[in-house]
Amino acid sequence: MAESMSSAQKLRNARACEACRISKSRCVYKSDVGVCQRCEQNGNHCIVRSKARPMRTRAVRPSSSSHKGDSEFSIELPTMSSPDTRQDVEDLHDRHMEIFGDGDAAYDEQSHSSRCPQQPPARIERRKVTLDEAESLLSSFRQQVAYFPFVQISAGSTVPSLSRTSPFLLLAILTTASIRDPPLYHQLDHEFKRILSTKVIVEGRKSLDFIQGILVYVAWYPLHANPKNNQAFMYINLAITIASDLGLDREIPNLSSFSNIGFEGLIEGISFTDAAKRAYLGGYYLSTALSLSFQKHPELRYCKLMDSYGQSLVLQESSAEISSLIKLQRLSKRIAEAHSSEEPQGDPQMEALNSEVNIQVYQYELQEWRNSTPLLIRNLPFIGIAERHVGCAIYSYQLGFLRRPYRDYLRSTASSGLANQIHLEKCLEASKKFFEYLLSLPETTYLNFTVIQWSSVVHGILVLSRLTFLMAANLGWDSDTTRSNVPLVMYLDALCYRFQHLSLTPSDTVEPPQNPDVLYVFRMILRSCKKSYERRVSKIEPGFMVVDHTNVIGVARGHCPILDPTLNPLFDIPDSAYEGSYELSDSTTPGSSSTAGYVPQYHDIWAVMSGSWAKEF
Repeated sequence: MAESMSSAQKLRNARACEACRISKSRCVYKSDVGVCQRCEQNGNHCIVRSKARPMRTRAVRPSSSSHKGDSEFSIELPTMSSPDTRQDVEDLHDRHMEIFGDGDAAYDEQSHSSRCPQQPPARIERRKVTLDEAESLLSSFRQQVAYFPFVQISAGSTVPSLSRTSPFLLLAILTTASIRDPPLYHQLDHEFKRILSTKVIVEGRKSLDFIQGILVYVAWYPLHANPKNNQAFMYINLAITIASDLGLDREIPNLSSFSNIGFEGLIEGISFTDAAKRAYLGGYYLSTALSLSFQKHPELRYCKLMDSYGQSLVLQESSAEISSLIKLQRLSKRIAEAHSSEEPQGDPQMEALNSEVNIQVYQYELQEWRNSTPLLIRNLPFIGIAERHVGCAIYSYQLGFLRRPYRDYLRSTASSGLANQIHLEKCLEASKKFFEYLLSLPETTYLNFTVIQWSSVVHGILVLSRLTFLMAANLGWDSDTTRSNVPLVMYLDALCYRFQHLSLTPSDTVEPPQNPDVLYVFRMILRSCKKSYERRVSKIEPGFMVVDHTNVIGVARGHCPILDPTLNPLFDIPDSAYEGSYELSDSTTPGSSSTAGYVPQYHDIWAVMSGSWAKEF
């Protein structure tokens, strides 16, 4: 008798169909035709399991305590080892030499001979992230999110509410917001990658939550401080693929082809939600911007549907700047494509005429954008940087400063004649406007910069550096005249001073810090650029840059800052690896027992975020 009662408690009603079971409705059969009343009314297929579904066990919460401690709602991050990445720095230098063609044999030998002996990898100890700490990270991210309007967080959102609706986006937010704490960032960064591969690659899940999470992660990807570890393209292409699978590239949702799709926040009525439209435009924005920075082909091309999405978002106060950003990005892409496909013509006069026509057309389109964009939006820092970056790009692309390899282009221009002096002066004027605006922003603004703004800063430094030596060669300047006309050293000093103020890594230590933050690393890179630039400017004299046997000789040849041997320790950034290995056999599954003294390498952060935190309201 006891056995039969126990068996009955473990089984659900075998006669309840799946539709009624999911909706938790009473399943009543009107006749013996095998279709219940609810399925007959709704026109659904009435499916009854041949065997009863086992009852899931539910965790019983103690009623004696209504307050949950931080220890109960916390995610545990295990110990990590940081492998030595000096070889990666050497590979990065070789790659830069291949792309830019900038280098010097003596400097190269010095850098290789100055490399320090390898040290054992450092360890990042295990730690817990409590609910209060997660709320603090979310609060800090609210200040950043305005610089990437394609993903928005409502004012009333909390860690528990995001855990329930958008757990992967929450994980991306926590990872991004922790970047000023390098050990925590690298631990969360590994969890982000592990969960992304498990849920999307292995399980094949697709949802707006995953797209938004990837967009946030890529938007604040620290390329400016660690360009060698560039996986941003892989992530953004994955987000574009998910968006296509969800049907965001169509006017009407079509989800019938895929079964493992999450509908949360994706569809409203018969159309996509505004959040979904913003995410799709954000994928185009990031894909195009990154492709321009690294001269790759974007995976997502502009289409008329994006115009429709942009127009539907213009009326919203929180999304009005999206259309302005997209227009600037499209103009920047057109400028780059026009010059990347442009072949030198035999007639110098015709080539000069085409160049002048292109510049006038792009200047007119940029002015049209200014006239049609409200001043309130133009005054936003990330919009202002984008506007001045495009103004500089109009001339920098025309003068070939962003050509790769630049040395080959420099040889062709030096042998064909002097560059257009008016274009050089206009490019210098546009570059000054860019840096003066950048330095006019409050220091704390830099903490919110996305990878797009940092890329604009790097491009501005590169253009102004190359412009210096081309103008000096064309106008016959000496070193003193060059310094007085091109204030790049002053700009670099000002940026380094601000980054030193903002960085949480001490700068007055003798030994290089073990876990420097990105602002510290970027400051050291700029200092290396300044040192190399000053050394080259000091050697400028009339006739310093000539072409001899197809080689550009003289001080115009620069060096990649990654080549600087003094920066090697700064690139020993802890990689996201548990005990230096990703082997599947070294991990344990949730709930498995472990031997004494052994720390399981699998920590189900996803279960905590989407479980415990999501239920705490």
